[in-house]
Amino acid sequence: MADNPNYPVGTASVGWTDKSGAGQLHVFSTDGYEVIERYWNGSGWSTGDFKQPGSQVSATGFMGEDGFHIRVYCTSGNKTTEWCKDGDGAWFQGGYTTE
Repeated sequence: MADNPNYPVGTASVGWTDKSGAGQLHVFSTDGYEVIERYWNGSGWSTGDFKQPGSQVSATGFMGEDGFHIRVYCTSGNKTTEWCKDGDGAWFQGGYTTE
């Protein structure tokens, strides 16, 4: 087996229905080294702008008055870091982290 396999070894997903009634699906996958985002754009899969170190990934989401909020938890080594996206805003590091 290669030292750096290039296939997903962990996946988490978040889905919701937006204000227009369209279904949204975001899938976060790790190849054991890095977590990336793919999302369904209504007619096919596209690559999102999320890319962080991580050998494990989990995700959750919730609807707020200001839109949908995504939380992604990436574990790399012995540390888990929270990454957040609120509505159409940019990704930012959240307050949750372990070491």
